[in-house]
Parts: sequence; C-alpha cells; structure tokens
Amino acid sequence: MDFLENFSDYLAHVRRHSENTLKAYLKDVRKFLEYINKPIKEIERKDIETFLKALSKGEITENSPRETTISRYISSLNSFFNYLELSGTISNNPMERIKHPRLRRKIPDFLTEEEIKKLIDVFDEETEMKKKLAISLLYYAGLRISELCNLRTTDISFIPPFLRIEMGKGRKDRLVPLPDKVLPLLQKYLELKNPKIYVFENEAKHVHPSTVFRWLKDGVKRAKIKKQVHPHTLRHSYATHLIRKGVNIKVVQELLGHTNLSTTSIYLHVADQEKFDAVKKL
Repeated sequence: MDFLENFSDYLAHVRRHSENTLKAYLKDVRKFLEYINKPIKEIERKDIETFLKALSKGEITENSPRETTISRYISSLNSFFNYLELSGTISNNPMERIKHPRLRRKIPDFLTEEEIKKLIDVFDEETEMKKKLAISLLYYAGLRISELCNLRTTDISFIPPFLRIEMGKGRKDRLVPLPDKVLPLLQKYLELKNPKIYVFENEAKHVHPSTVFRWLKDGVKRAKIKKQVHPHTLRHSYATHLIRKGVNIKVVQELLGHTNLSTTSIYLHVADQEKFDAVKKL
C-alpha cells in the first residue's frame, strides 16, 4: 500500500514521531483497514464508529482494550486521515467529531530514593559501565527511553553540565541539567568506550529500547526490588523526587519536556503522604 509507505514517511520526517510511535500508528491503521476492507475514498464516519465499537468489545485485539489503547487508536486514525486530507487523497475527513474516551488519571508508580540507589549500585562500574550509565541517565536526567537511545555524543555538555534533547515537531529542544553524581561515570564512559555517534550504540547504530529494558529488568531482579519497573518508572521517580524536594512544578514541567502543565500535575500526588502524616497528628 503506497499510501501507508507515504504516511510512514510523513510521520517520521514531517511529524518527527519516535520509532515506537510510528510503529504503533502503522499497526493500528493496518488493523483498521483490514477490518473495514473498503477503498480509502469510500470510508465514512460510520465505519470509524463500527470499528471503535468492535475494538471496545475486544473483537479487534485478543482482550478488551483499556481506554488508553482505544485513545491511541483514535490518535493513529486521526493522524492517518489528516495526512490523507492534506495530501488531497480525500476531501471529507471521517474522523471529524470522533472523540477520545475519558481517561482515568492513574497515579504513576515510582521507586523510592533508596530503591534507585540499590538499582544503580547493582551494576558493576568496570564490567557493566554501559548498563550502569544508561540506567543512571534514565533517572538523573528523567529521560524517555527513546530520548536515551537517540542521545548523541554531540548532545552532551560538561561546562555547564547538561544534555540537549531534541523535542521534534517544531518544538524547541530542551536542556536537561546533569547532577554532579552522574558526571564522573559519564566522562569515564566516553573516554573508555569512545562512542562515535550515539552515546549508546552497537556498530554505529543506537541501542534498541528493548535492550535497555532487558538491562533494567535484570538490574531490578538482582537488586531484589519487588515492583513492576519499566524505563518510564525511572522518569516518574525523577519527577516525584523533585516535587517532594520542593521544586516548582513549572520547573519540573520544563525538565520533563511536557507541553501541558496538566500532564506534569499528576506528580502532585506526592502531597498525599503529607496529608496522611498530618491526620496522624490528631
């Protein structure tokens, strides 16, 4: 399907979506087209509604999907039909007035500072330097997994110490200050490993996110942490610990690269502990 290849190029080079987002959007659109099985120009709003109804019943995926999954499908189809409209392939967009489901705001899981220390310390600095640095940067810089994997040597500054993170989609790149704790390890790694393009690379290609996830999973097991931990858990921990230490939420928003303050405000859940502590004084 030529239009899917062109859509893929549009997502990668115009919208500048991450590799993971691109794959998810293409997978969603393919499932939709297979289910509807109609020429692109004949697809109507009722076809979208029929598909979403089947999706919510679990007829498209193996299990009944969560609201977040349904919302992602809608985002995928929105992007697809917006692209078709921009390219002149269709004149009427069937996604008009299709709304996202109301999402329940889930309080993010996070690790305590003691658990973070145990996790990072479990990696030997001599034999597992790459893994130790990767896990350290996920936490100490609050990086998304895609940002870590795409980090280039040219994105690093030591004076002053910060990382430059490409935000894409026409947005201004963000600068993330690096704490003193991680600088000696980062400097040592660059001197010994001498990566050419990407900080974490295999044969001049950046390391795959699944590889970093395996490193993290192994570290969590060895550190005997009894929690479900994903790369994003370390980003949640970074934000949570900053809020707990009294950092202004607007500053945390800029450090995380959130467009909307409402996205960052979920981390204010840390104040709940203070409420419990207050009631105990009665």
